[in-house]
Amino acid sequence: MDDLHPENAIFCSKFGDLGLINGEWTMHGKVPEWNRAEWPMPDFVTRDPLGFLKPRLVRYSDIDLFRTEAAYWIDDDHGLPTDSVAGSGAVERRMTNLLKAAPNDRN
Repeated sequence: MDDLHPENAIFCSKFGDLGLINGEWTMHGKVPEWNRAEWPMPDFVTRDPLGFLKPRLVRYSDIDLFRTEAAYWIDDDHGLPTDSVAGSGAVERRMTNLLKAAPNDRN
């Protein structure tokens, strides 16, 4: 797991930790050479489901996910991840589908 880099991520989301709490997700040790500074909190966007309002960029604190540092209207969301919290089951389904579709270049 020493080849993990944010630019290679296939999915970005805020999600609950129920899978960890219930033991359904397991931890597999530490990532060698982990550098928190290389993984800043990304920007998120809220979108009007009816399309009347512009997208709204939301920037959270790197150290406190409950603290919004900035929020403002933008003209284009540039494919930013949606500002929502997914359940662990939804994350499992999404990751399973994404990994099935991804090219298999893993050893």
